This record gives sequence, C-alpha cells and structure tokens, in this order.
Amino acid sequence: MVVPFDMTEFRRTLGQLPTGVTVITTTGPFGGPVGMACNSFASVSLTPPLVMFCVGNESSTLIDLRRSGTFCVNVLGSDQGRLCRQFSVKDIDRFADVRWTEAPAGPELSDALAWLACTIDVEHAAGDHVIIVGRVNALRANRDEPAPLVFHRGRFGSFHETVEPLAATGVPPRSGAGTNGRTPSSVRNT
Repeated sequence: MVVPFDMTEFRRTLGQLPTGVTVITTTGPFGGPVGMACNSFASVSLTPPLVMFCVGNESSTLIDLRRSGTFCVNVLGSDQGRLCRQFSVKDIDRFADVRWTEAPAGPELSDALAWLACTIDVEHAAGDHVIIVGRVNALRANRDEPAPLVFHRGRFGSFHETVEPLAATGVPPRSGAGTNGRTPSSVRNT
C-alpha cells in the first residue's frame, strides 16, 4: 500500500539514520579556500578506493568542485559541531577564524578526525542533487581525536567505541537463514 507523504515527513524519517559529518573542501578560481558541510559522505569501493557524497544542484561549491576536479574530505570530530554549522551557512566567509592547511586536493581543516584527498572520478544526476564519486589518492587519520561527530534527528552527538570490536574474531558464523543449520565448508574444522 502506497501512503502519500510530504517533504517534511521525508526529512524527518531520514533523520532517524545517524550519519557522520564531514566538510568537503576544494580551491576556488583565485586560489581561495571553498568548503561545505556534508553528511551524505560514504565509502563506495576498496579496489579502487572510491568515496561519494551528494551536493545540491544549486550549490556554489559544486561549480568550484567541477572546476578544480579535486576535493578533500575532512571528517569532523566530536567537538566540531560549531565548525559544521559555520560551513552550512550560505553567503558568509566559511573559513573565517578556521585553522586550516593548504593541500593539493583542497584545504585540510585542523583538528579534523581524518582527511582524504580525492579526484573526481564520475558524477551522477540524482533529482535536485549530484552524486560525486571520487578516487582517494591520499589519506591520514588524527589519532588524537577518537570520537566522531554524528548527526541524528537534527542534532549533533557522538559515537563512542564499544569494548568489543565488530571485526572478525575467528569464531564460525551462527547458523541461520540460508545455511539450513549447516556450517559453511569454508569454516568447518576437518
């Protein structure tokens, strides 16, 4: 059954999904820094290393991204909510009072959690946005800022690591749907 909904309800429903928060930066036509807040960032592929994000068709940053062909993803830490708000406001100097370092792909914001230097690989039209897929050419992480900034239901928060990592532990998977109660042959003890 299809139930009609409006854009407010659509945004509120999508707000149930927590997202990480980034600032996408590049260089403007006269060498100045350009950037925008972005919570639509995601990894795409390990081989080759690809990431993606969405930018509005009417965004002035989109023009500079296309012109430069490069961008830097600045993954924000838990204490950078104010910085994110600054990069989400239109028609201001978003870099006012912001510490950053010039880099080939785009400015690297100081104290970010991680940085990924990328080149635009492909664009896809998607409604009122453009999906930009970028190839990661370089990256580094700030080991001094372990907690990321998270956006959920219109608010900033953080995510703290649990004691037990989610990584594979060598324990065979539980039997369940699709296995008919059998352990896959690749993990059987013989």
